[in-house]
Amino acid sequence: MRSGSAVARTGRKVIGVYAIALGAARGLSGARGEPLRVIARDDLELVCGDAPPELSADAVRAHEAAVRRIAEAAQACLPARFGSTARDEASLVEAIAGRETELAEALRLVRGREQMTLRVYGTLPSLRAPGGPGTRYLHGRRRARALPELEPLRTALGDLIRAERVEAHAEPGLVASVYHLIDRGRSAQYLRAVENAPSEPLRISATGPWPAWSFAPELLP
Repeated sequence: MRSGSAVARTGRKVIGVYAIALGAARGLSGARGEPLRVIARDDLELVCGDAPPELSADAVRAHEAAVRRIAEAAQACLPARFGSTARDEASLVEAIAGRETELAEALRLVRGREQMTLRVYGTLPSLRAPGGPGTRYLHGRRRARALPELEPLRTALGDLIRAERVEAHAEPGLVASVYHLIDRGRSAQYLRAVENAPSEPLRISATGPWPAWSFAPELLP
């Protein structure tokens, strides 16, 4: 089991993996336009198609568009990254053996929900932390993940947020990415709340809705 387009270049016939879903629709197409197949495994549905094309921006966009089609038609969807492959359907089923509980719990979390993404720009106020440079660096990363400056925004969003993940960044000017799960159909309300909520001294850019990319475990480790 591998992730990455190199597998498709070896000449071996492999299958491309798009998602693990609940209530997956039939008759959808993949990145190459091929009909997608749904493999039932207990309460999980593995959505797969042809081997992924060579890595390119267009290929990634085609994969993401296929995942969006799957997510919009399913009750729940855990997306697989571009280039996720298996030798065949049997090896795909084998790859998730022993992880059924973990994956079922992840599906329950995202069921009926979609992801909104916030990019947080600016500079966090410097706080003195005890210890050496390494300790201060770790303190800064923890602070960026907590982002207390976003509490007014979190309050404004209220019960729109069903789950949150924060990814701190070391890139100058980009403080963090914040991922929220919200109920389907509430993205316009979410975007209005973000627009109207105070966020100074930070700048917030909101996008979505997306499939729940940031709440999906790595499907093919």
